[in-house]
Amino acid sequence: MTRWDIAGAFGDIGILFPIAIALISLNHMNPTAVFLTAGVAYLLSGAYFKIPMAVQPFKAVAAIALALQLPPSSIASAGLLMGILLTIIGVTNLVTPLARLFTFPIIRGIQLGLGLILLREGLRLVSSSPAVAMGGVSISAWLVAIIGGAILLALQYSRRFPAALVLLMSGVAFGILANWHALPSPGWGPVPLEILHPRADEMKSVLLALVLPQFALTFGNSIVATENTARLLYGPQARRVTVRALSVSIGLMNLVSGMLISAPTCHGSGGITAHNKFGARTQKSNYVIGMTCLLLALFGESAVGFLHLIPTAVLGVFLMYVGAQHAALIRDIVTKRIFIFIAVCVGVISLWKTNLTYGFAIGFLLEGVFWLVAKYHKVDARDGENPAP
Repeated sequence: MTRWDIAGAFGDIGILFPIAIALISLNHMNPTAVFLTAGVAYLLSGAYFKIPMAVQPFKAVAAIALALQLPPSSIASAGLLMGILLTIIGVTNLVTPLARLFTFPIIRGIQLGLGLILLREGLRLVSSSPAVAMGGVSISAWLVAIIGGAILLALQYSRRFPAALVLLMSGVAFGILANWHALPSPGWGPVPLEILHPRADEMKSVLLALVLPQFALTFGNSIVATENTARLLYGPQARRVTVRALSVSIGLMNLVSGMLISAPTCHGSGGITAHNKFGARTQKSNYVIGMTCLLLALFGESAVGFLHLIPTAVLGVFLMYVGAQHAALIRDIVTKRIFIFIAVCVGVISLWKTNLTYGFAIGFLLEGVFWLVAKYHKVDARDGENPAP
């Protein structure tokens, strides 16, 4: 195992850790359950797909659950329903014809939209972070972010010092120094797990509030776009990454996490980009981050305190860097005017509504319009060649 395996392992923490901490702190989810299921998912995904495969919390579910202050049972119920749905369409291979609705420009548009959303969220994290007092000096979050960005840019091509690892270690060291007199006390011992007892009324409420908004996002980004991104970054090494395998994988992950009242998770095209751009090249990176999550699960409640040592501004820098890299995937269609028009529309609408479902809908509509126009011109040209008597 190389230092690049270790550096790439933490490339996606800008998404995983903030959402996990928020769900644990604000929605009172079991920290042991959250990190246990994420860790096991990372280990098994790496072992099966043979590439650095991302594991992320459901973003739409997390955002709505945080806004509505939903209880853990509602969040877990949404994950369970998604698990059932994705497992069924994966096992029956219904996922393959559904995936054909996501054309190449729509996929690039979804990737652009997600990249822009990550960029915006990174900026939001930095702008909302309080200044840090250290040695009697107040250090603004923007200064931390600028230094963090400089570290990434300075070391992005370094083979000796992986940028992500240096930034992460610097962030932890800064957090320890800034909180030297108020460090969290280590508390070894997992929080006992509970089993979900599904209720019909709760299932019905989360179906409309959480599952439907999440499904299009998961299908577009975590299945179709993830297959495309994996093939783009890893080529033949990603031969196991198919829409069917991804659907079954995400489905099984959420059947387990739902029953353990844990945060629902998925794979993600942005996460794959994050791991790759920070140095991950083999499934060994999955084993590193997976074991880290299992270790955090064993620390239970105290693990959240240690994660809070990482400055929010540093997590924001991770998000912005990954967002820029992910949005840049659009570069291979910039010379195709119709493709780039559709992709930009999908990306901008997704950013505006903070929902990839709207972007997909606009892209699908534009694809239909261009198809009808092309068909009309083809028929018109044929009629011109053979005028009626």
